[in-house]
Amino acid sequence: MNKIFIDCGAHCGESILEAKRRFGNGIKIISFEANPNLAIPLQNHFKDDLNVEVRNEATWIEDQESTSFYLSVDWSDGSSIYKEKKSGGISDNISVNIPSINLANFIKKIKKDNYIILKLDVEGAEYEILNHLIEEDVMSLVDEFHGEFHPDKIDKPELKDLETKIFKHFNDNKINFHNWELVGNQPKAIDRNVWKNNINIEPITFVIPSRNNLEFLKLAYKSIKNLKGDHEILVLNDASTDGTQEWIESINDSKLITHHNEGPDRIGIVGMFDKGIEMANTDIIMAFHADMVAAPHLDEHILKNLKKGTVVSATRVEPPLHPDGPEKMLVDFGIEVEDFNMDDFNNWVLNDYKPKPTDGQWMGHAKVTEGIFAPWCMYKDDFLAIGGHDKLFAPQSKEDSDLFNRFVLNGYKVLQTWDGLVYHFTSRGSRFNKHAGGAAGQNSEEWLHTTNKNMRNFIRKWGTMVKHDSLMKPIISPKYDIAFRVTNNNLKLIEALEPWCNVYYGDGHWVQYEHYIAQEQLNTKFNMRDRIKTNDSTLHDFNHGVIVEIDGHKIDNQDFQMLQILSEILEEGGEIGEFELGNMKVIIKDLTRYENNLIICE
Repeated sequence: MNKIFIDCGAHCGESILEAKRRFGNGIKIISFEANPNLAIPLQNHFKDDLNVEVRNEATWIEDQESTSFYLSVDWSDGSSIYKEKKSGGISDNISVNIPSINLANFIKKIKKDNYIILKLDVEGAEYEILNHLIEEDVMSLVDEFHGEFHPDKIDKPELKDLETKIFKHFNDNKINFHNWELVGNQPKAIDRNVWKNNINIEPITFVIPSRNNLEFLKLAYKSIKNLKGDHEILVLNDASTDGTQEWIESINDSKLITHHNEGPDRIGIVGMFDKGIEMANTDIIMAFHADMVAAPHLDEHILKNLKKGTVVSATRVEPPLHPDGPEKMLVDFGIEVEDFNMDDFNNWVLNDYKPKPTDGQWMGHAKVTEGIFAPWCMYKDDFLAIGGHDKLFAPQSKEDSDLFNRFVLNGYKVLQTWDGLVYHFTSRGSRFNKHAGGAAGQNSEEWLHTTNKNMRNFIRKWGTMVKHDSLMKPIISPKYDIAFRVTNNNLKLIEALEPWCNVYYGDGHWVQYEHYIAQEQLNTKFNMRDRIKTNDSTLHDFNHGVIVEIDGHKIDNQDFQMLQILSEILEEGGEIGEFELGNMKVIIKDLTRYENNLIICE
């Protein structure tokens, strides 16, 4: 009688070497390894050993020509046929396609008079395989069973029922279970670092709005083309006059597509970016800036954390144009393109980079924290589900903060990977754009105008300034129906207070209202006549959840500061009734919250 060791899950050959140690060098070993990046080196290693056969197949419950095998991109030994595996850093988007075999049929074919030793370590697939072996009455053909079970590691509740069934069968039929995991750390036949040489990376559409950023855009394009995946690059050329369109048309690249606004007026990030999302041919999109350079393996590090309902940001490495922050790295590889050396940056990323000691979740060797900023990546359908950018913030400025609030309100996880890096020259789209009147570290008049007007629009919509924690995770205050009733009103008060409420009721001459409404209507999509009304009880019933009575002669800076945090005050201790707040009176009738109504933009 010959002994045959069926090795399901060879990894780096540890089980092959251990089988020889336990059962003798003469034992026949048939070893299955699903990952070709491990199986092929194992085949080469044992090519002269007539007792070892290594097969690049997944053991499963049926024969299939192509099966998706999802890789753990942090370790070589956590990959699985299940993308639902919760441990080991399994990625939905990084996989290999390999054939699978029906293990039950395979055992039937080789049983004859052979002594079968079955070792099963297949990262969660053991439940369905063993259940199939039981149903096909194949377990009776197995003389010894060695295995490893992975309870609580697969997010498939039905596997729990199979686990109960399997252990009952083992007990009822007195099948001895030898725990293979107890073998411990064994010598490896091959170097485990070869395991990820060739993988299938889900394609990403890198969506890049660009206006007169050609010198930076060329670097961004080159860095993305250097990535492992076969990605799409979608350039949204917004009325550029620096030769951007001519450069695009000179490149023979089927993966480079463009949408060209011929101008002369620009559309801005809001309109251009959403147009790009509609044009994207992939399921995954990434908001990328023209002044960013992708570091090596950016796509792999992003994709390994990406799932439906998740937005993943890369870590920015920036020159010292802005203050440092806990969410980024301040390292100077050049402020301008002519100062930048891509090889120096890439070498630093691969050999010298160490993440900041920021509190975060460690997943293997990968550090992940909660926060969001560009560049960010998500499923296209998730982006479209909330209606894209809000046109209130066109052409740009605060559009991203609004979008990030809505992501979080909609339940999306916002994650930052500290392994995936970009070099960010910073703010070259408008703020420091030399074609818009800016320069490195110098704000353009264009940017000052848009950021000021859209901060006021952000306050109108959300009731607060942009808020986030130290790692850039949005903080969203409650939104209440708040009205201000102002006596002794003046134009200065209207300008300061109007954005902080839903309706501003003021006394005084209507001419000052008309002036303000006419000027401010040019800067917003809110109907200013719905927001500013006379403080006249014969015309209005003041039917609002919260009313703040303000005397223009008494209000001071401290009162104004309290109005800016009124939603937090109401959230912490507000109740139906009245109370004094500084020099103001607050009347609470209804504390219904409305922030969730802001998630979807039509």
